[in-house]
Amino acid sequence: MHKKYGSHVKPPILLIHGGAGVYKDNLELLELRRSKITEIIAHVWPLLRDGESAVKTVCRAVELLEACPHFNAGLGAVIQSDGMVRLSASLMDGNKQKFSGVMLATHMIHPSKIAYALQDRDQTVVGPLGAQLLARELGIPPENPATPERIAQWMSYSEKQKMSSDDHGTVGAVALDTHGHLAAATSTGGISCSIPERISDSATVAGNYASKFAAISCTGVGEQIVNDGVAVKIETRVRDGCSIIEASNQTCEEANERQCQYGWIGIDSKGNWVMYSTTDEMPCGAMSLDCGNAIIG
Repeated sequence: MHKKYGSHVKPPILLIHGGAGVYKDNLELLELRRSKITEIIAHVWPLLRDGESAVKTVCRAVELLEACPHFNAGLGAVIQSDGMVRLSASLMDGNKQKFSGVMLATHMIHPSKIAYALQDRDQTVVGPLGAQLLARELGIPPENPATPERIAQWMSYSEKQKMSSDDHGTVGAVALDTHGHLAAATSTGGISCSIPERISDSATVAGNYASKFAAISCTGVGEQIVNDGVAVKIETRVRDGCSIIEASNQTCEEANERQCQYGWIGIDSKGNWVMYSTTDEMPCGAMSLDCGNAIIG
């Protein structure tokens, strides 16, 4: 069980996560992810502190996470059973209450860039072909996200083999900026050797949601997150009067009763923040004006 939170923290506030899961057999990976999150917070936090918008901040954080091969997102994402890497990502601007996302994007490392570009469109969620056409329009060249390590993992996979802990390496970021605006972004590579074109929660409002009340990014078993509608459920509870800490406590109790394996980070408009998971570990970090140093979980 992972649970950390802060109450009535002075904005701006930045939270980042790198995947809820079981790391007891791969503690080196856990420390690598924590170390990289520390680096990314150090890079992104000054931008938010100095007045950057929540939307651009979470996009920059997720872009840096996608560029790191230690996470299951972007570069180094897992490979589906047919040998293809398919990436999903989403962004939600809480001030506009506008969601944008891409599902099953191929031949790219940064699906979050497509999600960001879709914020300026009327049609805001696209599949693989739409992602490719938009990437071409934006001048984003094709890139191969499969690393040698992921290829070796895919080639050695068997049906009896348990899912490795680093499958749950979905990344995400939430922020409350100096203007009081909230945003959330999430990106994932899904589950290794899954059914081709299996879609996770990350490009849905179950896994990523923001409004004027709260911003939430989820990680873990995508089907369970969708079944529970986690992100939008937590936001609704905050909208109805709970703090995000209270909403998360209730959601966590429900998840434990159902033996679900997932986690989330979140911020509400009053400056409360949470880093919760029902799994043993969820590498993540938080930073605000009240923190002397980043809080790393």
